[in-house]
Amino acid sequence: MKIGKIITALKVTDVKYIEKFYTVNKEIQIEDIGLKITEDSLILAEFIKKSIGNMYGSRNKEILEIGAGQGIISILLSETVKTEIYAVEIQESICMNLLENIERNNLKNKIFPLNEDIKNIEGEYDIIFSNPPYRKMNSGKLPEKQEELISKYEKSLTLEELFFSIKRLLKNNGHFFVIIPDYRLNDVFSYIYKNNMDILFLEINEYKKKKLVVVHGKKGGKRNSGINIKVRKKV
Repeated sequence: MKIGKIITALKVTDVKYIEKFYTVNKEIQIEDIGLKITEDSLILAEFIKKSIGNMYGSRNKEILEIGAGQGIISILLSETVKTEIYAVEIQESICMNLLENIERNNLKNKIFPLNEDIKNIEGEYDIIFSNPPYRKMNSGKLPEKQEELISKYEKSLTLEELFFSIKRLLKNNGHFFVIIPDYRLNDVFSYIYKNNMDILFLEINEYKKKKLVVVHGKKGGKRNSGINIKVRKKV
């Protein structure tokens, strides 16, 4: 079953509103500061949901989200995964809203928010996913609001740092899922191979006038001789 698209938005205050996902019985409170739910988060959540069911063996998996924002992906995946999700968000104000969304959906025993820089996180995880800030700092006029700047641009975390962190925190034979626009794909390939990881699958989503690419990869194990590629067109 698909996660389902947003079908209603109820205004709460001048700066917050609620997005309801009836197909999974979840709702997300959004800070109206340029941090609205975007198609890339929904695409990544849907892809992981389809993929993750085949990854559970006899034991639970350790799962980590890097750059959780206000919690959309972890919350949408909360009923699919069989164990806890550790959701890392560097910005304190956004992490507080993440916590509110966890409580709103009664997920305090399933999703654990960590207000921390990913560079300071320790441990090993079986599955890591991220919808990272992928816009370069020299790419046009920057947002005035710090929250939006850090969430969308490589100010606090570059893509190169992201994939180094994934390698450092991922268990051997662990899987990662990242979504990026197609114009950063060459950079992502370079960072993945530089960290001796492998690409298993690419899903290219043609959405409106842009292409969003889900990259599913793995650390360790036998090197893959080819990459599976799928193209999806969304209207």
